[in-house]
Amino acid sequence: MPDLVYGSAAIEAARVAAATQARRIPALADALGRGADDLGLDGLASGGALVGALADLRAALEGELTAGGARMAEVDRALDATLRSMQDADAAGAVGVRAVTRGASGLAGGFPRSSSAGLGALAALR
Repeated sequence: MPDLVYGSAAIEAARVAAATQARRIPALADALGRGADDLGLDGLASGGALVGALADLRAALEGELTAGGARMAEVDRALDATLRSMQDADAAGAVGVRAVTRGASGLAGGFPRSSSAGLGALAALR
C-alpha cells in the first residue's frame, strides 16, 4: 500500500487509548459486585441454584474482563514496538541523509572536485 501514510501521532494516540482500556476493562469486574447473596431468594426452592448460577456468571464475566484487559495490554505493547521501530528507522535514515549532505557540502562550497565521502554515503544507502 504505497499511498498509506503512518502518522506517529495517531499511533501514539491509539497506544495511549489501548493502555487506558487495558487498565479500565479488568476494573469493570469490580462493578459487578457480590450482591447475589442479598436477592432474598432464601425461601425459594431453586433460590440456591439461582444464586450459584449468578456467582458462576460473575466469575465467567470477571475472567473475560481480565482476559480483555490482557489483550489490550498486548495491543499497547505492539503499538509501542511499532513506534520504536519507526523512530529507529527514521534515525537511521537521518544518519544517511546527514552523511550525504556532509559529502555534498564540498560541492556547495564552490569546489570543482567531487567528494568521495558523499559518493560512499550514497553507495551505503543502496
